[in-house]
Amino acid sequence: MKNYLIGGLVCLVAFLIIGIEPLQRLINEATKQGTLSGVETCMVYSSSELLSEGAVKATCVSTFQKNLYNGDLVTGRAGPRNNQQTVSWGGTLQNKTSDHVTTWIKVSVSIFDADGTKQDFQAETSIWIDPLSEADFRVELPELEWEQIENIKFCDHEDAEPKACMTWGTPEIKGLSI
Repeated sequence: MKNYLIGGLVCLVAFLIIGIEPLQRLINEATKQGTLSGVETCMVYSSSELLSEGAVKATCVSTFQKNLYNGDLVTGRAGPRNNQQTVSWGGTLQNKTSDHVTTWIKVSVSIFDADGTKQDFQAETSIWIDPLSEADFRVELPELEWEQIENIKFCDHEDAEPKACMTWGTPEIKGLSI
């Protein structure tokens, strides 16, 4: 009984010293990880006159987002884009779920030479795709040279041993459950 009383007093003193808001933040991060509700609560706690709402949202989203394991949750059409300095990959992605917001993707572009040797290029980007909606994206691939893909076509999906073609996909997706 004495130990419970001492433990309770220690907790009470810590609560009075630290305050309620840091404790509420800790509970929010522990119980609402991976949820839109967690991000909303984080934004309330983190509002600041010095930071824009967009900066607060980006920080809260990156803190609360979780890996989504099914690669078919996001589909779309995209292809190479060439500006003067770098090659980028862009297009439109569709969130095929009704219960998640897509918040981050890793784009992977694979190029197969005439012998079938594969070379991968990857880039990551934050994105916001509401459930059952779509959004445009563009990522830079600084290691990729335009000459590597200038006259190359997309691979056939059924091709077991692709040669002289390219593919792309989203091997990693993060998001928030609603």
